[in-house]
Amino acid sequence: MELPESESPVIRALGHRLLAAYLVDEGDSFAYVQYRHLTEAGMSMEELHAIAVQNLAALAEERVEVRQYGNIYAVLMGGNFEASLVLLEDFWSEWYSHLAPNGHVVAFPARDILAFGDSLSAEAINELNQVCQRGNNEVDHPLTNTLYRREASSWSPLYG
Repeated sequence: MELPESESPVIRALGHRLLAAYLVDEGDSFAYVQYRHLTEAGMSMEELHAIAVQNLAALAEERVEVRQYGNIYAVLMGGNFEASLVLLEDFWSEWYSHLAPNGHVVAFPARDILAFGDSLSAEAINELNQVCQRGNNEVDHPLTNTLYRREASSWSPLYG
């Protein structure tokens, strides 16, 4: 399906096959922010991104829970935006840096599944791969079965 640019959702490339889309909570559903919305608001994509990250941070400060399971940590935040937390610099560099002293490796096979472990722990990497395998064909809004490693405030695939 091809849409005129004004009706297309705003998508931001994050690098390494990762993309961000922007949603507005309409109560019983979410709506994509479209380019026409940016034009109507006189807003740039960078401004939208900054506002979205601020909103996500506020939601995370209110709702996020991190629970240890074996050698990994599951991140819970209400079931819609867990994977989006990869966008929050403070989450990784300040809030939970102590849980992965050698750097974070994350799995986010769906929008509502986020788990992480220490990048030098073979056990954690194995358990994160299992998180991705368990989710195959059974998740709502699938994202990726690739594990990502945090390096210098950005994410890159763990392998390749």
